[in-house]
Amino acid sequence: MRRVFPVLLLVIGLLLLSSAPVYAQPTAYDIIVNHVVKSGETIYCIARAYKVSPVAIINANMLPAPNWVYPGQKLAIPNVPAMLPAGPTCERQDPPTPPPTPTPACTCAQYHTVVTGDNLYRISLKYKINMWRIAECNNIHNLNYIRIGDVLCIPDK
Repeated sequence: MRRVFPVLLLVIGLLLLSSAPVYAQPTAYDIIVNHVVKSGETIYCIARAYKVSPVAIINANMLPAPNWVYPGQKLAIPNVPAMLPAGPTCERQDPPTPPPTPTPACTCAQYHTVVTGDNLYRISLKYKINMWRIAECNNIHNLNYIRIGDVLCIPDK
């Protein structure tokens, strides 16, 4: 018995020294928006504003405690939906909407005269261009309404 105990301690010691430590991997979140904390805001009122988990906000921002937020601090708001009990709700800070991408001007590559049996879909197949683009360049609001004899601008891509 006396010989087993030292051998057992030696084996356990060697196992502890040879094993690599295992660290928890941080969870990757999809970020909805970055919220700048205002005076009087808490993690819970911010979580209510975006309808997300306060724990996910804490984890995504590696906060040591839920009450360790200060005005001016930028918090990443993760996309982790949650139902929260009623309480004070902060004002949302939605990301600015990007400016709309301008539609390229309509320069006509060629013209098409509408004949019997034509419709925008067939014309678009003939010229290999989107029928919505043809309608846009010709100011056509009803895709089903073109008349025989109309001359349509077929835009270049």
